[in-house]
Amino acid sequence: MNQHLRDSLAMQLGPTLSATYRKLVSSRYFSPAHLEVLALEAKRSVEATVEPHWRGYMLFIKTIYAEAQTEGRWEACERRLEHFFESIHSYLLTYLRQLSATKEERLYGKEIVKQLKASLKDDQSPWPKLLQASLPVFSAASLEAIEQSFAKASFDGAAKQVRLAASYFYLFIGKELQALQFLVATNNLATYDVENHFMLLAKRGRHRQIQHWLSQLFPDQKSHLGSLQRYADESETALQPATSVHYGTWDRWLQAPMFTRFEQLVAAMGQEQVSSVLAYLLPKLEERLYNEATRIVYVQLLNRYRYFDQARDYFLLYEKNPLSLQPPKIELLEALATNRPELALPVYHQFVVRLVEKRSRKHYVAAAEYVIGLKELYRVLGQHVRYTEYIGKLKKVYKTYRAFIEELNHLEKQ
Repeated sequence: MNQHLRDSLAMQLGPTLSATYRKLVSSRYFSPAHLEVLALEAKRSVEATVEPHWRGYMLFIKTIYAEAQTEGRWEACERRLEHFFESIHSYLLTYLRQLSATKEERLYGKEIVKQLKASLKDDQSPWPKLLQASLPVFSAASLEAIEQSFAKASFDGAAKQVRLAASYFYLFIGKELQALQFLVATNNLATYDVENHFMLLAKRGRHRQIQHWLSQLFPDQKSHLGSLQRYADESETALQPATSVHYGTWDRWLQAPMFTRFEQLVAAMGQEQVSSVLAYLLPKLEERLYNEATRIVYVQLLNRYRYFDQARDYFLLYEKNPLSLQPPKIELLEALATNRPELALPVYHQFVVRLVEKRSRKHYVAAAEYVIGLKELYRVLGQHVRYTEYIGKLKKVYKTYRAFIEELNHLEKQ
């Protein structure tokens, strides 16, 4: 962007730029909603005055960042300014997706690289984050042009955020060795700095590379990988032999069990491995069923892998109030009734008793519904006579529970 064009844009957006900056740095408190309103105002101003829009968005980022640095306000306002910039990024990238493989897209790529090079040693610069966010919208031609530009640049002494962005760029285009070399040469690298790198490697199924990168970048942190631990565990499980289980991974999982995390870890496993993992986990989870979150995960595992004998035992031992079953538990009970009706019978019988003994109208209604459920289970099993005997005894035992008998008779007539 030449100086004449910059001056012209600055004149068009000048009042809005100044007003937006003053609002961002003057208020003591800004909620995310307030910041979104300011970003939206900036978007409307750009769309009304600047063509192509990307130049206006970049001018907002550049001008506001420069003003904050000049006035020494960046550190005090960093969080709100970065939130504002992220909103501008989203508007900018939405616009750029409409320009795929066009001259304007290439010009945008050229401009962002120019800004990045101009602030190589500035660790607070907004351009590394914008480059990284922009990569998915660039065409192959733009990516190639950026690579050529990087090849001519020297990153010696570059700020950490700049090196991280350059490394991520090389990883994005598939040049993993160059990406890793940038990271190895980066000082004070923390695990959270490269989470996006490992997320991309995992998305591409590069499990051996994940292990290699971890050994190169954090050789002394094998058990203290923070946010990268999940990628270490997933690569470990994906690469282990078909008959083995990496129990250290599952001991960590047990510290905060989550069903979605379980699915991620076993995604690359064979059936034999998964069975071994479940044989290890389920007994340990059973020891912790006093915790409701653990119960939910346990129930989801039983349902997913059709452990119906354990499902029956779970409902009989742990669900004292059938009226408060959460959706995962209801799904397991329905699966039990559909697939193993003979195992569901004792559960339904016990639930009827537990509900009736609560002695309230809502519990009577639920109990009657389970009785009708029993009727269906007996029908599926071809045991009509047993159901007739059961319903007769039930009404006799609870003959003084008039509200329950009313609910039961009402449902039976339907």
